[in-house]
Amino acid sequence: MDRRDFIAGTVGAAAAAMATPLAASPRGEDEATLAVVTDAADREAAAILSGSPRPGFGARAVLRQMRLLLTPFVWPRSAHYHKAELAGPIEQLLAKVEAAQHDDGTFSSGNRHSPPDTSFLIADMAAMIAVLRNDRHPSSAPIASRLAAMMRKAGPALLTGGIHTPNHRWELCAALARIDRVDPRPAYRDRIDDWLGEGIDIDSDGNYSERSPNYAGEVSNPSLLALARLPGLSGLRDLVRRNLETTIVLAEPGSGDVETILSRRQDQDQRRQTLHTYYLQFRELALADGNGRFAGVTRWIERHEGASLGETLGDFLERPELMRPLPPERNPFTDVSRLFAPVGLVRQRRGPMTASFYAGSDWYADGKPSPFYNRIGSGLATNPTLARLWKGGLALDAVRLIPDFFNMGHFRPATIAMDPDGTVRMAGEMQVPYYLPLPRDRRRADGAYPMTASVDRRFNSALDFDHRPASFRRLGIRIAATPEPTGYHLLFETDGEQDVDMTIELTLRDGGVLEGARQLPDGGFQLVEGHATYQLGRDRLTIGPGNGAGQVKAGPGENYAWVGGRLQLPGTRLYITGRTPFRYELRLAFA
Repeated sequence: MDRRDFIAGTVGAAAAAMATPLAASPRGEDEATLAVVTDAADREAAAILSGSPRPGFGARAVLRQMRLLLTPFVWPRSAHYHKAELAGPIEQLLAKVEAAQHDDGTFSSGNRHSPPDTSFLIADMAAMIAVLRNDRHPSSAPIASRLAAMMRKAGPALLTGGIHTPNHRWELCAALARIDRVDPRPAYRDRIDDWLGEGIDIDSDGNYSERSPNYAGEVSNPSLLALARLPGLSGLRDLVRRNLETTIVLAEPGSGDVETILSRRQDQDQRRQTLHTYYLQFRELALADGNGRFAGVTRWIERHEGASLGETLGDFLERPELMRPLPPERNPFTDVSRLFAPVGLVRQRRGPMTASFYAGSDWYADGKPSPFYNRIGSGLATNPTLARLWKGGLALDAVRLIPDFFNMGHFRPATIAMDPDGTVRMAGEMQVPYYLPLPRDRRRADGAYPMTASVDRRFNSALDFDHRPASFRRLGIRIAATPEPTGYHLLFETDGEQDVDMTIELTLRDGGVLEGARQLPDGGFQLVEGHATYQLGRDRLTIGPGNGAGQVKAGPGENYAWVGGRLQLPGTRLYITGRTPFRYELRLAFA
């Protein structure tokens, strides 16, 4: 790549953007979209002015508040256009951000002197500069100059700085490209090429290595699309297209939820992640490709989550081509039955009903215990949810299985497969060792053996576990989920260890009414006999049958107990119990 071409291209693109007055409308702009995002932006600004901004912390949250005030301030269609009441708060927020920048140009946000966290701020700074330089208010040019100064100051640190997580690479690259627009240096493109030379961490199905909808929608996709606008990098759009196609499969059309159980990041705790995060990506590629399905997702978000789109107004002003009308929309949420084998996930959509089945824990690799077996930690996929179901607003957020087997906690399958008729099969086993004497050639007279972890990772001792033979107790578990006209039939079977108490935990999203189950002292419910129903609006889920009054044992397991972690999801919890040898048939039927 000729560096002079790169610099000329980036500077020329910035100059072209600056030459477009905000008051001027691109030919054939999308009035319906602009009305939605302008209203949302005005509401965000009003919330900040009233002292009720969205939650956040650190310089990044302060800068985002500034952007949410500044965008309506420069937009002639906004109710806040050039209003004096915004000028003071904007100045105060900008001063806070300037004060938070370290001498080396970085910002701290939990992580000290952090190049990745600094990169997140650079994106907002660049967007504000693009719109400020087109505005005629006397304060706009000085604010743009101060933002550009912070970007230039951050450049050297981002040029040489490092990262913690896979998505940080692409955010850092995008930040360098943005800094290059205000301070052109060939070294910035060289560094971008270094990071991109590692290859993009996306599989053939469109899932990034972190498998996180949060980070795909918030970081990886936007960063790669920004980089795709640089000379020679347009092919990065193909990767984003791939992820967006998969996102449609992972999305629930009744609520906009995007499946997160497969994630290796914080969102694997099943906090709600909805489609609005992906709005600009779907819109950009719908316009670029004439893609009716992407246009359909874009319109769905506008209709159902328009109030969440306030910050996108700044992107429209930065890139007016996004205001163009969308191609005719097509229904994106068609029926599907798909196995994502690399991440251990099956997604099935049949009319108004959607289901997920999951066996992608990092505890296993190729069906065998991995180096991360029975471990919890940042960056590892450990969610024990086996299945989820949706119909309209009614969500069964989790079906989980907890054997009372050496306090190992929840069962996580090692394998998943799908039959031609749509039956999903998951299987695995839990093994716990009893250790035997060391071989003679590994024994020490002083008894000073290395501190090691047991093979099941439940405890650590100075016993040289790595070289110590063991005998094992084993519990094998199989689950088959067969589609039925109104729901699913789940068959649970075990082999191996006898007389093990088994607890099935079903977590229903709050908002409905549960009937037919016995309430427990801790606030949960147990289905002892017959069937329970969960009613939410016009949707009803029938669950059952009960399987006796066995003891409910639903603890998180020894690892979680020691670190004080929680696996329990919010919602209404319904338990069904049994004992091995366990063969139980559970029916989940919507009405």
